[in-house]
Amino acid sequence: MLFDRDNQWRFTTIAKKRRQAEPFDEEDELIVQAMDLHPELDPLWELGEMSATPQEVNGTVVNPFIHTSLHVLVEQQLQTKSPPEIVDALNALLNRGIDRHEAVHSIASVYADLYFTTFRRGQQFEELTYVELLKQLVAE
Repeated sequence: MLFDRDNQWRFTTIAKKRRQAEPFDEEDELIVQAMDLHPELDPLWELGEMSATPQEVNGTVVNPFIHTSLHVLVEQQLQTKSPPEIVDALNALLNRGIDRHEAVHSIASVYADLYFTTFRRGQQFEELTYVELLKQLVAE
């Protein structure tokens, strides 16, 4: 699971390698790319375990680990076209002139809202609901 403690430590290790310009495994590349999109989070990776707690960054409260994980998750879904509707959603947002990074944020927000709501309720994540929410996102 992307949001687990093992991945939290993995992300902080990757952040350290990134700061020291060490080479990465190919499977870590999406994490590095997501970190590169958010240099404002760089100092927070040095907090280790605390990088998975909400922090104020430029006047906004963000959880660096969750935010970066969501970037990675959306990019993985886009690469694998799973669900296929994610590609349609991204393209629809891009066709509206929305910056790709912001489009990924919009999709990640849909995923996060559904994931954390179902998690808090002890329910399973429903991909069909996710697909419907993606369709609603682009219909707005």
